[in-house]
Formats: sequence, structure tokens, C-alpha cells
Amino acid sequence: MAFVAIASLACSKENPSEQAAQQTQMATLEVNVFDGITTRATSVNDANIGTAERDIQVLVFNSEGDLLSYGANEDSSTKVSLSIPTGTVECYAVVNSYDDLSVIATKTVFLKHISHLKDNDPTRMEMLGSVTKSVVAGDNSVSIAVKRFASKVQIDKITPAFTAPAHRAMEFKLTGIYLINVNGTCPYTMVPTAASESTSWYNKRKYVSGDCNHLITDKFSTPVVMQTSAGVVTPYSTPHYLYCYPNPVTTDVSTTTWSERVSRLVVETTLGGKTYYYSVNIPTPQCNTVYQITNMKITGVGTDTPDAVVQKGSLSVSLTVTDWSTGFSKEVEY
Repeated sequence: MAFVAIASLACSKENPSEQAAQQTQMATLEVNVFDGITTRATSVNDANIGTAERDIQVLVFNSEGDLLSYGANEDSSTKVSLSIPTGTVECYAVVNSYDDLSVIATKTVFLKHISHLKDNDPTRMEMLGSVTKSVVAGDNSVSIAVKRFASKVQIDKITPAFTAPAHRAMEFKLTGIYLINVNGTCPYTMVPTAASESTSWYNKRKYVSGDCNHLITDKFSTPVVMQTSAGVVTPYSTPHYLYCYPNPVTTDVSTTTWSERVSRLVVETTLGGKTYYYSVNIPTPQCNTVYQITNMKITGVGTDTPDAVVQKGSLSVSLTVTDWSTGFSKEVEY
């Protein structure tokens, strides 16, 4: 009889998996997204978080890295509401991406996803952010600060200050401002990696017309006279804002055969009708970081190629770095 009682007791217990299911409680989570860094040193709306449908995508992963829920904002909203199990979760928000992230099922795959520079616009920058949240039964809310994948390179002023009388007697014009050796991809880890394909680099060694022109190139249809042949100097003081993706390469080479190399800001000019370039290295640009040149002071001739740094003494640069964040801000003198 004792055996029967024990067997009866065992049969009356619930299946462990059924118990776990009953213990799992669902909760609602409202996700709000905001620009985590106050935009500075800019006159363009590169902080814009779009509110069109699916401009914001949210993925929630459990502690094992498995997807618990995916959601996207509705039109005219910056909020995303999700139904998820209670417990500690990691929430990722992606802003202004044209990719459909609903097919991603694990955090590992998500962090390997690649963002492309060409999919950005000065008023619509792709951004990403994350936060860990302990979700309890009922209603929950969380705010996620997002950062841009892109780095910003800003130049505020260009001042002719030639020391040689012969150079002061020549007409000096500005014909372009652009970035070269631009890395075109960044993984969702936001840890800079060099693009594996040569085609994912832009303006390799020089200006080349391409699908990132709106971000990395300002070529002037009409050159700007900064110094007349009579020696009248008019500094160029219109700020320009260019955007690149992080570049981890630190090797400063200028060989004619393409290889991964340092990103550079190039000021293209003509002096007495001959083209000269004034280049400034952008050292390992990082996500969401501004590299600001407050004044480029030009005292001598530049180089014959854009992929070379001007000899010291011809350029003076004042460079500042801040979290857009600032990467640098400096004055340069050639």
C-alpha cells in the first residue's frame, strides 16, 4: 500500500516544463529613443531621429543572447511597445536603418550585422544604442541613448598667409574640400574594422565621383578666390561638414598602389593656376566623434597629390576632438 501511495503522489505532480511555463510571466516594455550626445559644432541637423514607420527598430535579447522580441515604431512615433517575458534583458535600438532587422534571431548575428556609410545622409544618420533592463510583471519603460556610426570632420576656416612675396602675388583659389581613404562599413559592435572589400573604400588616394559624394565631398563648380594677384586676402570662413565611418588603420603610407591607410581631409586649391593639395590626417576616427579644424592657415605651397601630408612649416592646424563627441579640433598652417 505504501508503494501505491508513493506512485499516486508522483503522478499528481505537474510536468516540470509545464511548471516553468506557468511561472513565466509576460510584461509590456515601452522603449523610448533619444540622441545620447548633445550635438555641438554643427549647423546641420545630423542628430535627426526619424519618425517615419520603421525608422526605429528594437530587438530584445535574453541573457543567452536569444531574441525575445522585435518591434518597430509606427508612423510619427519615436516609441516602440513590446510584450516580453519578465527577467533581465538587453535592449538594442537601431535608428534610421534601411535594413530589415526582424529576421535576426540572436545577439551574435545582430552584432555582426554591417552598417554602410552610403546609406547615411547628413540629415539622417544611422544610429545604435543599447541598455540592460530588469523587466517585472506589468508595465515597464526604458530609454535608450543612441550614437551615430559616422564620424564628423568639420573645417571652419581657411586662411591664406603665404610668407614668400612671390606666393603673395599669385591668385589663390579654393576648388574643393573632401575626405580620402574613407572606410565604408562598420559592424553593429561599433568597434572599427577595416572594410574587407576594396570596393567598400571611398575616394581611394584621391577624389572619385561615387555614391558617398553627399557625405565625403564638397567640390566647387565655381572656385572661391581667397587671395587676388594684388595680394588682397579674403579668408574662407564657411564651415563644411563631412562624414566618414571609423577607420582603425594607423599606417600612414602614400604609395601609388592602393592599400588600407589613414583617412585624410583634403583642401584642394590652385595657386597661380597650378593645383596644390593640403591634407590633414584624421587619426583612427571613431563613431559619433567630431574632428574639428577651427582654422587652416596656409603659409606655403602644398603637395602635388592629395594622398600626402604637407611638409611642416607650410601648414598650421588647430585641431579639437569632442564627442559629437569631438575627435579633434585644431588650426592647421601650411
